[in-house]
Amino acid sequence: MFKTKRNIYMLYVYLFFAQLFFDRALWVIYLGDKGMTFGEIGLIEAFLHLAIVLFEVPTGMIADLYGRKVSLIFGNVFSLLYSLFMLISGSFSMFTLAFLSMGLMVTFHSGAEQAFAYDTLKNEGREKEYTKVIGNMTAIALLSLSLAKFLGGFMAEVSWEWVYGATIFTHVLALVPLFFLKEPEREKTEDIGGRWYNQWVHQFKLGVSVWRNNPIIHTPVVLFVLAGAVMVIIVFYGQEYFIQLGYSSVVVGAVFTVEGLLGVVMAKIAYKVEERFPFFNILYYGLVLFIVFFLLFIFATDWAILLSFLFLAQLLSLFEPIFSSFVQNLLKSHVRSTFFSLIGLMESFVIMISFPLFGFAIERTGFTNGFIGLLLVFFTMVSGYLVIQQFKKV
Repeated sequence: MFKTKRNIYMLYVYLFFAQLFFDRALWVIYLGDKGMTFGEIGLIEAFLHLAIVLFEVPTGMIADLYGRKVSLIFGNVFSLLYSLFMLISGSFSMFTLAFLSMGLMVTFHSGAEQAFAYDTLKNEGREKEYTKVIGNMTAIALLSLSLAKFLGGFMAEVSWEWVYGATIFTHVLALVPLFFLKEPEREKTEDIGGRWYNQWVHQFKLGVSVWRNNPIIHTPVVLFVLAGAVMVIIVFYGQEYFIQLGYSSVVVGAVFTVEGLLGVVMAKIAYKVEERFPFFNILYYGLVLFIVFFLLFIFATDWAILLSFLFLAQLLSLFEPIFSSFVQNLLKSHVRSTFFSLIGLMESFVIMISFPLFGFAIERTGFTNGFIGLLLVFFTMVSGYLVIQQFKKV
């Protein structure tokens, strides 16, 4: 029990420091100040997701084969490289290198934190507490990120060097709790012999087999990936959109801080929502609300735009822990990180394609028409997928 509590608490401490990215509400503005166009910003973000597409599954397999702690340490090192490159960058190529580092950081973290927490609880038969723990993890991450966004706005008013220097410092601190984590026991992937890449191919096949053998997860994963990709576009291009609406960088930072703090509340109550409502009711009612608030975000005025944005973000903050718990319950330990990496791969592929296209679109048509187009594409893909699924059942 003591080791379980220590592991979970150290994971909480790590998440707090690891999420202190002081540029999260401002990096689009920063790149704009450095002379990047919206199209170039979209391409730079696309390179981040290209790195995720290329390395998401291999790094997920590293976590399953060699340990989640190893994966988290590597991820934090790439966080440091991202901040360093952003600090010294002044050209498209250097910013690309920074975002490739960020992409690698995401891949090493993806699934490893959740798998570490689940297996820690599983070792003592406490899997039912996972949704509550992952809700706490999400809440701490959002609280940390909200603090970073809030402070980042003030730091940016002084100097961008403060923003990225502080990020480097906090990610050095994030390494400390990692060394106190004890790798939980987990089911090992069978040793199939041969060279290392034979084991990796086998691990990849195990992840794919989870998808094939569990059709119940297809619709939740597809909807989660599409909604997540849309929200990434809204959040990051929303930084510049709010600036064009006349809000200062401090106000933008404050809005994203509030968004994060509300997300903390949503993550904390997620397990209660899970206990009260069937999973697929949460999924489909949430989808309807997502579309409604997306419409309001596009066509509302003044502060109603900001409120619609806040509601949109909270829907995903509430759903993510519930979704994670639903999927984790279907997985075995030796494939947890691998399968969540496959989900991350799908989401990043969608973002890699859509993010730069949206950037080029708003350069030519403006933000309003760009968001209308994004909603139409999202609605068409979701409704088309659901109709196809209904025909398959007939």
